[in-house]
Amino acid sequence: MAQSGRKTIKIDAPLLRMMDGTPVWMDRGEWAMDFFDWLSESKLNKKVSGLQHMNNKLKLTFTTAKDCTTFALKYASRKK
Repeated sequence: MAQSGRKTIKIDAPLLRMMDGTPVWMDRGEWAMDFFDWLSESKLNKKVSGLQHMNNKLKLTFTTAKDCTTFALKYASRKK
């Protein structure tokens, strides 16, 4: 669920960080390709100002809190 006033959001992703910090996609990158294609189609890719790989999560930072909330609402409706 989107929280008002936040510029970052963590979403579940099939991602694993190795001991040296290298990110490894556990599904051959298919999820990543689908996700970033969707992000471009929904015109939200230009509003992302940062991306961080975590274990089983992807942390996205947006330029404004409004952009983060918009992403969260669109992403939640996409998953269902």
